[in-house]
Amino acid sequence: MRGNSNLKTILVVDDDKMILRLAAEALKDYAGGFNVITASDGKQALQILNASGADLVITDLKMPVMDGYELLSYMSKNYRNIPIIVMTGFGSPEIAKQLRQKGILHYIEKPFEINVLREKISEVLSVGSKGYIHGFTLANFLQTVELEQKSITLRIRSKMRIGYLHLEEGELIDAETDELKGSAAATEILCWDDAEIEIQAIQKKKRTISSSLMQMLLDAARKKDEKSDGTRSNDDVMAEAICMAEGHRFKEAQTLIAGFLKQEPRNYKGWLWCSRIISSMKSIEAFLKNAAKLAPDDPEVIEDTKKLALARSTITEDQVRHCPFCWSPTEVKAVHCPYCKAHLFIHSQFFTSPREANPEILEKAVERYMRVIGREKNINAHYYLSIAHLNLEHWEETLNLFHKTVKLAPERKVFADQLRRLLNYMALESSTDAFQKDLPNPKKSVSAETDPDEGTKKKKILVVEDSPTTRKVISITLGQKGYEIIEARDGLEALGRLNEERPDLILLDIILPKMDGYKILSIIKDNAVFRDIPVIMLTSKDGMINKWKGKRAGATAYLTKPFEPEKLVQTIEKYL
Repeated sequence: MRGNSNLKTILVVDDDKMILRLAAEALKDYAGGFNVITASDGKQALQILNASGADLVITDLKMPVMDGYELLSYMSKNYRNIPIIVMTGFGSPEIAKQLRQKGILHYIEKPFEINVLREKISEVLSVGSKGYIHGFTLANFLQTVELEQKSITLRIRSKMRIGYLHLEEGELIDAETDELKGSAAATEILCWDDAEIEIQAIQKKKRTISSSLMQMLLDAARKKDEKSDGTRSNDDVMAEAICMAEGHRFKEAQTLIAGFLKQEPRNYKGWLWCSRIISSMKSIEAFLKNAAKLAPDDPEVIEDTKKLALARSTITEDQVRHCPFCWSPTEVKAVHCPYCKAHLFIHSQFFTSPREANPEILEKAVERYMRVIGREKNINAHYYLSIAHLNLEHWEETLNLFHKTVKLAPERKVFADQLRRLLNYMALESSTDAFQKDLPNPKKSVSAETDPDEGTKKKKILVVEDSPTTRKVISITLGQKGYEIIEARDGLEALGRLNEERPDLILLDIILPKMDGYKILSIIKDNAVFRDIPVIMLTSKDGMINKWKGKRAGATAYLTKPFEPEKLVQTIEKYL
């Protein structure tokens, strides 16, 4: 229901029910009030949009069933007029760039203050969309804006590409699209055909474009003329080949680069990328030698030459593979890269080996693989993004990405095996400071990211645990077995979640803030509604007295931490 039809409707999408309640209470009376509708995942949000629409959508990114990225992609095709604010607990330049590529300029980091959320909503609704322009080409409309000296931002969309042109008093001052900014972005956008033009209020931007609008239009017209014969420019071919190489589609990339080099044999970049995607050391040396002759001072050529020199000293076979993070040649069965020092997969000595990987190279690899995922469904990109984060010891991102990788390719047993090794390690080490310092403030409720099974009702398990790492390990372990996970980090929250969700089984830590596990267990067993729910106690204390106290209070079973994930699953299945 939309409620008062005179009020704007805001749809808030988050799997954390505390966030949903907080947003609803904060917005219903603010600035005259809003109709606030909530959804716990992207799928439910789309059902609401299809049924009643909304004036603004505020969404989290990491959610079960359908995550925020999938929701944004759907809305970009079907609800382009609805402004969006993204909430995320993982704010970073890479996230901001990925959102910008999807046309999202507004996001806030969690946890946030209510006033920050209110201010962002006011800003977005006041900017909003001033409407779409029809019947004008982009060039003609820009000339009109210049003549009338308007200050506006134009959101340009063409064939799933999105760009922004920022004009101040009729002058083009900045532009952005994909990886391009400034003049390069403006020229690219002005070349787009069948451009859809949306007028927005001016965004605050610094001037990065010094050329006049007329000069930019002439440059774009010249570039379009070069493509008017229906063939792609060599630059476009090379750009597509690099995209394929970044996505590990090496055979396709080799075909494109071979054709490119026939047209431009003196282009060093073609030879450089050839050397990065070929598996023969002799060919790598020959291609890189050509690149060095043509561009001896290019930083990338110099660095790749150093990688080759190191590879020569360690590799005896002609057949090699390339490091997925720095492109250095490595042995086919190498477990780590000799150049960037990154581990290439989770092997038997992974967690006992020293952490020596170059963080700058890994951060660039993270950005590259996020770019790949943003433009295509790519299992390799998800996997190597997981490994890059693991080398950087970003445990939360690693767990989420590995889980997503296994979901995308359940038939690839190697991915499931890698995730199992990670979960086993983290389950044993979750009490150490190494994890706690990396994890963000935990959500109060996180459901496991499992694909919905429409024909079967999932068993719900309430996990009461104050360690965010242990909760995450348990959630992913059990989520992979098809259980729905409800999380609580202390006793009071556990009792609230118990009333809301009515779980089928409870995993209950003993040592908790505010109220210990024994007290919670006694309250549960004194309640006629909940006393039959099996309760498995979790604790780091392994003693007869503790087990006796748990059994006396009504515990069904007792697990000592650290525990093996497989033992946890076996115990749960025994009592469900």
